[in-house]
Amino acid sequence: MIKLIASDVDGTLVPDGTFNINPEIYDIIKKLKEKGILFAAASGRQYASIKRLFAPVAEDIYYISDNGGFVIDSRDNTLAANAMDKQLVKDIVRDAMKLSDVNIMLAGRDYVYLDKNSDRLYRWIHDEYRFDIKRVDDLTLVEDDITKVSLYHPTDAEGAVREWFYDKWQDKAALACAGLNWVDCNRSDVNKGNALKLIMDELHVTDDEVMVFGDNINDIGMIRCAKYSYAVGSARQEVKDAARFVTDTMANQGVIKTIKEKILL
Repeated sequence: MIKLIASDVDGTLVPDGTFNINPEIYDIIKKLKEKGILFAAASGRQYASIKRLFAPVAEDIYYISDNGGFVIDSRDNTLAANAMDKQLVKDIVRDAMKLSDVNIMLAGRDYVYLDKNSDRLYRWIHDEYRFDIKRVDDLTLVEDDITKVSLYHPTDAEGAVREWFYDKWQDKAALACAGLNWVDCNRSDVNKGNALKLIMDELHVTDDEVMVFGDNINDIGMIRCAKYSYAVGSARQEVKDAARFVTDTMANQGVIKTIKEKILL
């Protein structure tokens, strides 16, 4: 019997960087709770953004934010805060500044930090993702505990880091594509899978009682935690290969369809 469902957000439930969620998911989450099944929203997004997206059920779900950087329960209790080494953050930021046409975002629990000159990224993050943001003169001087360094490129983030950045940092941090525009850097032991395992332990749930949905590289750790793992039909091939099942696309509401067909009908 399924006791926990975890789903990625961007590219799985909503188009990347939007709030265009099908409101039916709120009713589904409430019905799941009535059946004793909990829901976790697992995203590279900031906690505040996820909570706003799921506002009608904000007190009914668990949160995995920043790819597992933070794990937060429905009562706003932080179960895990996986900060990166401060010197590692500074070194990654300095190298990322050398990349062509790349903007950098640092993720703390309550704010993300952007360079004051990152107008293009600021507009998208503020208007579409609805993040809480602080703009600073120098990202290397941010003193907050940072759980994720995100690299933004307007058309091809993976391509932007491919030539030398990835090879340099892949053994020192967890680097993962989180969509066309994003490559995220977390602490080496931090990913959505380990965050989900923490929630599973908290709830005394085993892998054969968990259903998971995802679409991108940063979802693979989570996909591997669940017996009932689904890639949406629009997912990257690597995610489809890692998942046990493939459901319909994000645009065709694959997550909602599967939950209704397998659990609620």
